[in-house]
Amino acid sequence: MNLHHINRRESLQTLGMASLACSLFGMHRSIAGEKAGDVDTWLGHLHDNASRLKTGSISSLQWQEAMDVIYRDTPLTSLKRHLNFRQLSDKIIAEIPESRGERFHRVDLLESRKRKLDGPEPRRALITKVAHIKKGRSVPPHGHSNMASAFLCISGEFAVRQYDKIEDQAEHLIVRQTVDDSSAGIGTWSSISDYRNNIHWLTAKTDDCFLFTSKLIGLETGRPLNGRINIDVRRAEELGSNTLRASKITSREAADLY
Repeated sequence: MNLHHINRRESLQTLGMASLACSLFGMHRSIAGEKAGDVDTWLGHLHDNASRLKTGSISSLQWQEAMDVIYRDTPLTSLKRHLNFRQLSDKIIAEIPESRGERFHRVDLLESRKRKLDGPEPRRALITKVAHIKKGRSVPPHGHSNMASAFLCISGEFAVRQYDKIEDQAEHLIVRQTVDDSSAGIGTWSSISDYRNNIHWLTAKTDDCFLFTSKLIGLETGRPLNGRINIDVRRAEELGSNTLRASKITSREAADLY
């Protein structure tokens, strides 16, 4: 089923069924590859799905299921042209401090390109970014609280690991691995929420690793918001059945270690 032919009034259950056909896990590969397409229509689906989550008409899990369909049908060539990717990628690389392995750059795909994007991230509004990760460096293993996000590889190749958050302790997270993909290339995507694959860890394997990301924060009133809960997976205690007890670490420690 192609999302471009789905009537917007149809239920999210249809989208969920389509996503289950893609994969049993949280890591997926685009069937579309580098196909051309209507990027404006695609962006409309992206924002419509975010609006449903923002208003509470769908759950975070349903948002993830719909993102499986939307990212599967990404018109990658058209999206990169819309982003002015060549110029944007050079700008992002120039922005990364030498001490950091990653840089996330806000992009606005529907509104005026003149709008200032360097302020606080708005709650319950779709935030889109393009990220670059240096070869051999990582988006360190981390979880979230009260947010949902989805990553799409638009250039390069990554090693991607994902984990379900089983228990949140004072100084540790108990996590269970769900995804281990050592060669996630262009058109590969994943998503996270408080309810599925909450922890992710992405390592760049090539020099040209870029991600397109979509996220919403502050989804549930009264629930604490935490953009990153960094953990040390490499030195975690193994509990069996792909389950780990990993120490929480600071952002500085995460950047130094990963």
